[in-house]
Amino acid sequence: MKREWRKTAVIGAALALGLVACGGNDATSTDPSEQTSEATVPDGPTIVVGSFNFGESQILGNIYAIALEAAGYPVETKLDLGTREVILPEFENGNLSFLPEYAGSALSVGFGGEATGDLDETIGLLQEEFAAIGVTVLEPAPGEDANAFAVTADFAEEHGLTTVADLANVDGPVRFAGPPECETRTTCLLALTDTYGLDNIEFEAIQEGGIRVSSLSNGDVEMALLFTTQPVIAQEGFVVLEDTEGAIPVENVVPVVTDAIIDAYGDDFVSLIDSISQLITTDLLIELNGKVEIDAEDAEDVARQWLTDEGIL
Repeated sequence: MKREWRKTAVIGAALALGLVACGGNDATSTDPSEQTSEATVPDGPTIVVGSFNFGESQILGNIYAIALEAAGYPVETKLDLGTREVILPEFENGNLSFLPEYAGSALSVGFGGEATGDLDETIGLLQEEFAAIGVTVLEPAPGEDANAFAVTADFAEEHGLTTVADLANVDGPVRFAGPPECETRTTCLLALTDTYGLDNIEFEAIQEGGIRVSSLSNGDVEMALLFTTQPVIAQEGFVVLEDTEGAIPVENVVPVVTDAIIDAYGDDFVSLIDSISQLITTDLLIELNGKVEIDAEDAEDVARQWLTDEGIL
């Protein structure tokens, strides 16, 4: 999907935050559906919006891209690009300018930093890292999506599992399915082996999330890496083991944008993105994921419909 046109926008979200209404009224709504100001987007570079290679990230990429397009910004999308290790260098080589990120993983996986359970602290550290490559971290969304170590309810009951640490009490190996990159990540397999000191984990690399789910349901593995906003967790009655050691950091959705784009488009651009982000809650992510993962709807269609329902389009 590629978008490269400009127009004078009459859209609620275009001046959603920080703009002063006519007549000197300083009170401005942060609800993009309540804004009716008219703004002309200045000439500037195309905003290249990327996403990771899973459904939720593609939904988010589409949400921001479609909203920007509707506001008159020149937008190109490069969705389903791959993992973080593949995507982050794209900022430095000029092939990407906007990415909906996840705070903790962006810091720990992307830069080798120490993400924590404190959102403000993690965002501050993340901004320092991104600043070095000419990228700005905008306001995080209230919604987050973290790694989840999931087992079936039967397996949890059989072995008395409620926490990740309880896996140490399982006799024999625990076959654990995760994407290939999980094997070297401190928020995935290394969380189990290093943070929790588990020596009974047998890792099986399974890239596709749907196959991990079926492997877990069928008993081909005892545990799978899922994500906390996946509706299949509740649908299948899976048990997410509690991370008592804090190995999984905060994972709020947070847009990151090149400084060149912010310099070109200024406060109006930032205000639009912030106004969209504030609407993205964890419950919303679960709802939208369900439309893609369970109802098999297209991620772009789901994003556009939500923007329409919110009055942003």
